[in-house]
Amino acid sequence: MGYPIRLIDSVRLVLLSGSWICAIAQILFEERAINFINFGVILYIIFILMTLPKLRPSTFLILLFLSFIGWLFMEKIPSLGDWMASGRYALIFCALIPTMALVRATALIMPSVNQTQKQLANLPPNTSASGFQLAAHFFGGVLNLGVVPILSAAVPENSSFETRRAAAEATLRGMVTAATWSPFFIAFAIGQKFTGNLDSWIAISIGVFTAIIFTFGTLPYINKSFKNLQIKASIWCLKPVLFRLMIALVSVLIVAFLFDYTALSAVILVMPGLVLLQLIRNSKGFKVVVASTKNSMVNISDDIVIISMAMVVAFFATEAGVFSEVVSTFYSGIIPGWVALIFTPTIMMLASIIGIHPVISSTALLGIFSGGAADVHPALLMQSHLIGWGAGTLPSFASLALITCSRLFVIPVYKLTFGINLWISFGYALIGGILLSLVNIFI
Repeated sequence: MGYPIRLIDSVRLVLLSGSWICAIAQILFEERAINFINFGVILYIIFILMTLPKLRPSTFLILLFLSFIGWLFMEKIPSLGDWMASGRYALIFCALIPTMALVRATALIMPSVNQTQKQLANLPPNTSASGFQLAAHFFGGVLNLGVVPILSAAVPENSSFETRRAAAEATLRGMVTAATWSPFFIAFAIGQKFTGNLDSWIAISIGVFTAIIFTFGTLPYINKSFKNLQIKASIWCLKPVLFRLMIALVSVLIVAFLFDYTALSAVILVMPGLVLLQLIRNSKGFKVVVASTKNSMVNISDDIVIISMAMVVAFFATEAGVFSEVVSTFYSGIIPGWVALIFTPTIMMLASIIGIHPVISSTALLGIFSGGAADVHPALLMQSHLIGWGAGTLPSFASLALITCSRLFVIPVYKLTFGINLWISFGYALIGGILLSLVNIFI
């Protein structure tokens, strides 16, 4: 049995790598390379089909739900050209996920990252949760899910259950809330499908303030002795990596603005180049990075399939104008801005608790409220979506982030789902939506 499985995984790796290259061509050459891009779509479809046997049962339920929604949206059977167009729409995401796998693999061999791990492990107990939340926030802004193995390795092996649980919860809070300002999250890429480039960048500048308010609002709530904490010690742990994280972020921003790329496109183009520079400096880590990236690409399954399916459904729904038609049956006229800004993050959070992935709820909600359907500034709508993404990811048992934290910190999933983060995520969504509504009144 082992050989056939390895052979299938090797074929899947080749297919995903080929799709990755075609997605890069799509960014660089657009319609001028349409045949090459379509070839990438075909490779991607075969990859998805070969990935289906690796999916979790819960993922199949999500796919069935998406298929049902897609069937409702379609007024006619799509032509081959329609299917290829939807494939090109989703193709870009098959480049983002391997790119981030490459970035995570590189981060794990960097001396500066290892130094931060050691300093976090040596933090005093009354400071460690704060340190993990701050570290997860800054690391997560670039590495996303890659922050979890880095920080879990910083927890001493003899730590108590409560220490590991607090560290896991803090890591989740820090990582998911970085989505408010980071262009490295899939959430930002999805939001840009409904929002113009300029408004998207305005949104993540607003997200910096959202992140500050959330961070310094939750730290005292979690730890009642926050005023006496040595918060500088937590921030000091990040010193070895801050410069490199800033280089990555600034590089993406420069390329995006200079060439008018979306953040997603800029990340896909820039990050492999930065990885190459790092490997030139540390050539001994080349084999480790390649092996780790290959392993991640082979094991990519649930997230990439769900995201791809959701994007295909979003493509057909948006093209047909289904979202606006659905709303018009219940409400005619312009939807009040506060409804869009409060409902978007709150519904995303509540839906996630029953297993509806944020990529599904956000696509539907953005489709309803964007394009002038609601009296809301597009940048604020984008930010409410980013808040909802974090709030929805934080307590969801269907979230890959929570599942990964559960596994690496050795904490049962239900302990993380129904812990303190459940109430924090609801407050984050609701208060975030209310604050954005107040801002919307004055602009």
